[in-house]
Amino acid sequence: MSVPSEESERDLAVRDFEEGRKAHVAGRLEEAELLYLRAWGRMRSYDIAANLGQVQLLLKRPASAAKHLAYSLRTAPPLLEPERVDRMRAMLAEAKRQVVTVRVRVANVPDAEVFVDGERVPAEEVKREFYVDPGQHTLAIRRTGYDERVMPLLAAPGAREEITTELNPKAETGAANGAAIGNAATKAHVAGARVEEPRSWVPVIALGAASAVGLGVAVGFTVTSNGASADVEAQRAAILDARAACIDAPAAYAGACEELHDTASRADAFGNAARVAYAASGLLAVAAVTYAAWPRDRGAATRVVLVPRLHASGAEIAVVGTW
Repeated sequence: MSVPSEESERDLAVRDFEEGRKAHVAGRLEEAELLYLRAWGRMRSYDIAANLGQVQLLLKRPASAAKHLAYSLRTAPPLLEPERVDRMRAMLAEAKRQVVTVRVRVANVPDAEVFVDGERVPAEEVKREFYVDPGQHTLAIRRTGYDERVMPLLAAPGAREEITTELNPKAETGAANGAAIGNAATKAHVAGARVEEPRSWVPVIALGAASAVGLGVAVGFTVTSNGASADVEAQRAAILDARAACIDAPAAYAGACEELHDTASRADAFGNAARVAYAASGLLAVAAVTYAAWPRDRGAATRVVLVPRLHASGAEIAVVGTW
């Protein structure tokens, strides 16, 4: 079986290109794209790339169109007619308005590989720029001997993303114990260092739930207190309308005055209870936020204590803790 020569591959590419042009002119764009792609696979040239990019732009495949049009402009001969160059530039500009232009630079690993949604971006495009369709994508940067870096890429039409990053070298094999050190926690154990325990979020959840319950109780007490206050005003108005008073009240109004006094006491009691509940809810919320945001002392345990304090004029809750 004979191996096709370079010349024969060129002849086949030229034939595919000419057939593609005929289909292109006739408006059979899908067929033209297929023929241009076949020619491109056999021989890369600026004219094949330009025609392929133009067809893909018409077929609403702007990312592929931009890739091939950019190649055609980079490799076009210096003496190419300026009109053709201008048309190629205009088509590339139109394609780039519909895609995101991405430039990735890995400072410490220049030859790192770049993948978009699991598909490898050719090294030639990584060195310059490449194009992705609008939407959500996943960009991964890889190189043997380094940890992979993965990041989301939200592509908006016409945007340009400049990504500069570094890759972390993979952990080396520990010579002291001959075992691979797979992560930072293992390294800390080998070095005799204390491994930091992850922060527990149970106190935050418990304090937040208690704050919500306290707020609900406070609202309930407030509603009850307001109802009792309204009853006080109604009872007081009834006594005043009868041209009586509860100071040296006549025997006929002694019962009404006693009921007024009881209702007023109940309104005050519920009001005070509501204020205490509001204060407790607020303090619990503050404690939850403080615990979540406070920098940890790696050598100390976390402890939160709520101390209720009662006195003649009301009540309060003190929060005492270590983080």
